[in-house]
Amino acid sequence: MRISPIQNYNYSAKTYNRTDLNRNFQSSGAYQADVFISGNSVKKKNNINFTGNIQNLLSVIPKKISIDDKIAALFDEFKRGDVITVGKDFKQTQKALKDSLSTVDHIIKRVFFIKDNEIDGSIAFFKNATGEKEVLNLNKFDLFLSSEQGQDALKPQTSFYVMPGDILYVGNKGIMIKDAASPDLASERRKFSKVFDFTNDSKDIIKRQNTKQLATLVREVKTQKQPISFADVGGQDKVIDELKKGILYPIKYPEAFENVSVNHGTILTGPPGTGKTLIAEALANESNAYFRKLNGSELKSKWIGESESNLRDLFAEAVEKQPSIIVFDEFDSVAKKRDKIDHYSAEFVNQLLSIMSDIEKNGDDVYILATTNKVDMLDEAIRRSGRFGKHIEVGPPDLNGTKQILGIHSANKPLDKSIDIDQLSGKLHKINATGADIARLVSDAHSNAYQRLGIFEKMDNGTFTRADIDRLKITPEDFDKAINDFVAEGKVSERKRIGFN
Repeated sequence: MRISPIQNYNYSAKTYNRTDLNRNFQSSGAYQADVFISGNSVKKKNNINFTGNIQNLLSVIPKKISIDDKIAALFDEFKRGDVITVGKDFKQTQKALKDSLSTVDHIIKRVFFIKDNEIDGSIAFFKNATGEKEVLNLNKFDLFLSSEQGQDALKPQTSFYVMPGDILYVGNKGIMIKDAASPDLASERRKFSKVFDFTNDSKDIIKRQNTKQLATLVREVKTQKQPISFADVGGQDKVIDELKKGILYPIKYPEAFENVSVNHGTILTGPPGTGKTLIAEALANESNAYFRKLNGSELKSKWIGESESNLRDLFAEAVEKQPSIIVFDEFDSVAKKRDKIDHYSAEFVNQLLSIMSDIEKNGDDVYILATTNKVDMLDEAIRRSGRFGKHIEVGPPDLNGTKQILGIHSANKPLDKSIDIDQLSGKLHKINATGADIARLVSDAHSNAYQRLGIFEKMDNGTFTRADIDRLKITPEDFDKAINDFVAEGKVSERKRIGFN
């Protein structure tokens, strides 16, 4: 919120007295100001008279610098990333600023604090993206800005920009916004303000954030160029073959299935981490079908009937955009056996069965894949032919699949030349490692290399450099430790220590 800019404002052209200000602010719900404006300055009602010799006068001047001039003096060195705060107590002002940070749209590099016992609250100034000065209300009450156009209220934890000639009212305190302090206070700034400089820290933060964003961009571009396909799924040739015959070919060659009864529902069952969801996503990419993947719990709702409505909307969209493939992860969470106690599951299952009957009757190119590792918990009507009659077991990968998955997850890792990929794949296959297990073991081996070379210790004491990473290699011993720790956790029945030699 902001009033129109003030151009060449001249206070001598219009004089406000206290009575006028009080009348205006009372009508707008503002606080009465204990100041009056005359000429081109804001003055206290009781003027200060200096007496004594010139030395006494000079000693008093720094203490009597107006808050207007103090703020204006800091404006002289004000930069994007700086925040000027004003208040009675630094800790209270700091806390108020922290609570209002959502309004600041940049990293804070320097914080200035001006202590003022007459201000009944806290305020902050910062530069926005266009270089304009903005005032931020750090209080739980409204502030008011007076200008040639009238008065505006500034709500708590909001900001608007200010210009020379504006008058900001904080409780009973009026602060005039100036271009420059009068007299020149450049040499006095550090006497009436504290400065906390975080410039060097902010450089590191900016660098880390930019690096993270660029890395994310690279990953997104890579994902767009290389969508997951069946070639990226290792060790599941039988599963892929079943999905091709049951879903992919009917979508791509519908004329070959005109007189064939097609099963629209398939359950992929098996242990966690075997790639059930990955296979479903690859199937969608291979068929160029409209694809929706939902966790079963996403369809749940505390409002009775809303989940059924969500389900109808989902399938209406799938029919409109057919051919379509819908994947329900953790299907057992929404399609478990119906009983008299769990009314929610019964209503959901009934609605799903009705929708699937319509799809089958109309011959729509809509296919549903349900993934679960608890197939016995599913309702009997869900599992029968014509609904989810096709059940495909997705188990741990075979030896060749294990090798392929290992290659995928270690592709960008600094592997030592001494690692025998065939031998390592055999050891992973021996302990029945799933795709998710292999991903974890590669990550653990990488972490073991950090530990072995003391990189974590260097990070802890601040001596870490980029060269430490550039020299790092993951060795067979790092994988030995990762696999043995995995076995020791009881993830597999194998307890014998595994080594490369």
